[in-house]
Amino acid sequence: MKRKQFHLSPLEERLLQQMAEDTGRSEAEVVREAIRQYGYKKKKSPNVLVQMAKKAAQEASPAEHDLAEAHDKYLMEIIENEK
Repeated sequence: MKRKQFHLSPLEERLLQQMAEDTGRSEAEVVREAIRQYGYKKKKSPNVLVQMAKKAAQEASPAEHDLAEAHDKYLMEIIENEK
């Protein structure tokens, strides 16, 4: 493992200590688990803009090949239709 050193506010330190006590694990293990959970969550959460662009491309008719120029128009139509 690689050693890391960082600063915590007094509140963060108390929270970390309490989490370690509650789980019976070391503070370092609590931090490692939090980092893994955060990383996994970030990896799974899709980029909203990419999702919108894909949806716009799927809903565009074959005649609408100007997505690069008129993407705002199509995204606004999709947003309005979802309301």
